Amino acid sequence: MPRIALISDIHGNIDALETVLSDIRAQGIDEILCLGDIVGYGAAPAECLKLVRENCFTTVLGNHDEYLVKDPDNFVLSKRIRDPLILARATVSPGDLDWLSRRPLFAERHGFTIVHSSLSDPAHFNYLLNDQEALFHFREQKTPVCFYGHTHRPEVILCTGREIRWGLLHEGNVLLDRSKPSAINVGAVGQPRDVNPKASYGIYETEIGLFTLRRVSYNIKRAQERIKEAALPWENASRLELGH
Repeated sequence: MPRIALISDIHGNIDALETVLSDIRAQGIDEILCLGDIVGYGAAPAECLKLVRENCFTTVLGNHDEYLVKDPDNFVLSKRIRDPLILARATVSPGDLDWLSRRPLFAERHGFTIVHSSLSDPAHFNYLLNDQEALFHFREQKTPVCFYGHTHRPEVILCTGREIRWGLLHEGNVLLDRSKPSAINVGAVGQPRDVNPKASYGIYETEIGLFTLRRVSYNIKRAQERIKEAALPWENASRLELGH
């Protein structure tokens, strides 16, 4: 029975990523999948990209990853988004940049799907925020379960015919009813936005459909110091301790 770890939205936060990977190793995990946004916001994009390449079996492309591989100068971006990508452009190796550019927008593995944002036109990185967007997503979902990120908030969306049900996820277990399509947001490793500063990731036991959300404390102060030392916008650091 494969136990799969799902990580997302690392955003250059090496302190959070290293701690999460250490926690994953203690859980008897068979495989790690990354749901995108390895870079952006944080001060260690090259280090995070290297660890993801070494540890993750499959990785899909996130919107910040796309900004990086297509050159942030080709997009209209705020300073808090653009500056970390300029840092990444200067520090990520050509080989890692090429690897990132070849990541798919979504993938199927062990009978479920992974995507960064939504399966409805995934190249546009739409947010799943309301019933209409969820319905568009579920029309494209071909597996009972899909895992995603992008909003940085752990959440479950259940489709029961024409009705959409939403629920925030807290640390612990959820046994999925795979007779109804569901989409699970595993939260963010590097920049949670659910008013909980702990790094978030998920574990899925494929045989029984059990999803576990884990929250892990890490050295937030050190992550903030890295952002300051890199002269990146302080907002990217201050929000880490607030979890939003």
